[in-house]
Amino acid sequence: MAKKIHSPKVVADPIYGIIDIRPVVKMVDTPEFQALGDKRQLGMSYLTFPSAMHSRKAHSLGAYYATRKLADQWISYGFITAREGDALAVYALYHDIGHPAFSHVTEILCPMPAGISAREARGMSANTALSLDIIRRRRHEIEACGIDFKLLESFAQHANPLHLAVSDKNLGMEKLDYLERDGLATILSRPVGVDYLREHIYFADGKIVIDEKVADNAIEVQDFYLKMYKNVYLRKASAIAQRMLQKMTYRMIEAGELSGADLTNLTDSELLGLMRLSREPSVQKMYSLFKARDFYREAIVIRPQRFMDTEAKAQGAKGTAVFGVSKSEIARLANSPALRATNQSGLAEIEDHIAAIAGIPQGSVLIAPITSTNRFEAQDILIYQGPGKKPASLKARYPAHFKNIEEIAETYLAFRVCTLERYRKALSAPRVAKKVFDLLVK
Repeated sequence: MAKKIHSPKVVADPIYGIIDIRPVVKMVDTPEFQALGDKRQLGMSYLTFPSAMHSRKAHSLGAYYATRKLADQWISYGFITAREGDALAVYALYHDIGHPAFSHVTEILCPMPAGISAREARGMSANTALSLDIIRRRRHEIEACGIDFKLLESFAQHANPLHLAVSDKNLGMEKLDYLERDGLATILSRPVGVDYLREHIYFADGKIVIDEKVADNAIEVQDFYLKMYKNVYLRKASAIAQRMLQKMTYRMIEAGELSGADLTNLTDSELLGLMRLSREPSVQKMYSLFKARDFYREAIVIRPQRFMDTEAKAQGAKGTAVFGVSKSEIARLANSPALRATNQSGLAEIEDHIAAIAGIPQGSVLIAPITSTNRFEAQDILIYQGPGKKPASLKARYPAHFKNIEEIAETYLAFRVCTLERYRKALSAPRVAKKVFDLLVK
């Protein structure tokens, strides 16, 4: 009698073609991983780019494939063992498994899971902690795939330097995957030479390093990252839509319609459904605007002085007041605890104060804070120089490139005070705008 044929378990992917998931099918079949299929990779960007509907699930499968391929190379070079390679690949598969609905947009409203100690939580983002918690709860399925659980846990804790194969800020496989995936879904572009770059990433002395021959490709990836921030990640409409969603979520938590713990288990569709059914008046009003893509409009913008002249002319024609500030002042705005998205109650108080200054109704002002300036700090890339030799610094070789990254990133920084279109003229009036500016900056 012929042996039973076990049919392949494969997934079609627009970046890599066919991905074989047979080694990890038990992990893929968990409810937490399947829920990633209803969590958009790009948050609110689909409101600007209709094709940006790809999910955290698609990204996680792509990161798994890319890491599996990299791990096989490293095994053949003797950098790591087969056991480490297997654990690395499944870490890539589960690196995003803890993301709540709309991921980074609502992450700030999620509590640390009970299974994560205070010591572990120190310096750990909510998404990282939530993912680690789920990894621990899915130990049975992980070990059923033949994975060394303790090794995987050390990657998820970022305690083992090998985790950088997946999560390095410049060259991690998950970073390269989302740059390609996001770029194709939005600006129809991808980093030049990224496939060639992947073939020349090594692990030496606990560090991620690259071959000398792909230095230009690494620079291209950094440049593409900035291009994506300018055109996609920091898009004005997306930033305002994110704050609208944050504010609605926070109001529902305040009204007792939702808890932070509930939020960690919701998908994007489930959260939007709860907003649609909310009895909280401010949520009802804002959701009707959100659904119609009738976003709040900029009335006051604060940005670095040396990059505001062109913007001031363009925005002035739209009825927006634009103020330029020094580099230190923009950093203070970005880092002020009172003006961070993590401080939802504080932002609400300031928004109501601004509404009173302008003589417009409470609830009609929305602050869109600056994204943390730390995100734009260009991190060095190390170049492999041979056994026993200290890696060379890409930053030392190309200081102008890194300086250029910092300067370009500064042009993206903007603190926005927004309102409904019918109140825009009142809020952007010169005397009112100056009072608001003084309140925020001084």
